[in-house]
Amino acid sequence: MDLKQEIRSFTPIDIEKLSQEKNVSEKVIDSVKGYNKAIENLRTGSEDIAMIELKKVISVNPDFYDAVNLLGLCYAYTNQIDKAQELFGRVADAEGNSVKATEYLNYIGRGSTSGKGSGNIKTVKTEVNPQKPVQKNRSAKPKKPSNEEVQAEYVLIKNLGSHLKKPSVAVTINILSVICLIAAIAVFMSNYKNTSRNESGPDTTVNTELNEKYDMVVSQNEKLKKDLDAANLKLKQIQLSSQLSQVSGLYGQYKYIEAADKLLAIPAKDLSADSKKKYDSIKANVLKNAANQLTVEGTGLFNKKKYKEAIQKLEKVFTYGAKWSFGDKALYVLGKSYVANNEPQKGAETYKKLIKDYPDSSYVKYARSRLESLQ
Repeated sequence: MDLKQEIRSFTPIDIEKLSQEKNVSEKVIDSVKGYNKAIENLRTGSEDIAMIELKKVISVNPDFYDAVNLLGLCYAYTNQIDKAQELFGRVADAEGNSVKATEYLNYIGRGSTSGKGSGNIKTVKTEVNPQKPVQKNRSAKPKKPSNEEVQAEYVLIKNLGSHLKKPSVAVTINILSVICLIAAIAVFMSNYKNTSRNESGPDTTVNTELNEKYDMVVSQNEKLKKDLDAANLKLKQIQLSSQLSQVSGLYGQYKYIEAADKLLAIPAKDLSADSKKKYDSIKANVLKNAANQLTVEGTGLFNKKKYKEAIQKLEKVFTYGAKWSFGDKALYVLGKSYVANNEPQKGAETYKKLIKDYPDSSYVKYARSRLESLQ
């Protein structure tokens, strides 16, 4: 089974059609909206955001088994097998041996599922063909390693690889590289001094040997520099990837402004190809939600007559983007905040910008009226 293809087989649910059905609660509609968002995020490669959305959906609507199955597949795809088994088992138990859930369980290696409330174990039976007697052959091939041996070797290699990816290990490698470089130079200088003391005149052999040693040290030095640069680049990419994951976490916690600030601080040009793809997929949503949150907060501060704080919030809206669907409201409240804060010139400029950038906005006529009163 191709897990990625299986995940892509899930399609969004038609909200409009669902809304027309009778006896459909708002809770169900909201959970379907979240489910559709998760599918959209999965298609753009944002598995982490999709999983956050699916967790919210299931917390609101635990009986939404398509969402449970999809989250289970996401867990399986990201090698979180225990969590995947738990979710598939829940669906199989609740739906009385759900075909899909059972298929997923069998694929990820779970041999049985527990029956709901009965305490019995439903075992997936497999037929075993009787083995034929094996004839002894002196020229038989060497015995292949067992699955346990292969698995142990795989785990060892995997653990070693994960340790090498840690920033602390990368830093240690960098330090060792520098130490080796210094040691090589020290050895060269020592040999050079000893040779110089023993020289009584021009010696072609000695000079040739020195030149060879010098070339060798230079070559080693260049290699160490390249290794050091590569290690530093890898370390930087790991750090940036970690920062990107923090952005996703903040976004999932609805801390949009903090997420946006952290995202914009990441130098996109230094990201790896995979991280850049993820960066591009979440950037629009993060910045839009942050700008909208600033507009709401700025409007609230204006209503409380905290004009300076309102100005700070509303000015920041346009640092995340030049134009938003709610930008007309942000500019209108910003203009009023400037005027209320005894900055009429800035207020007038803001009203003019609103009229120019959002000519079809319902705020235009109010902006014109306030602009005329300032002139």
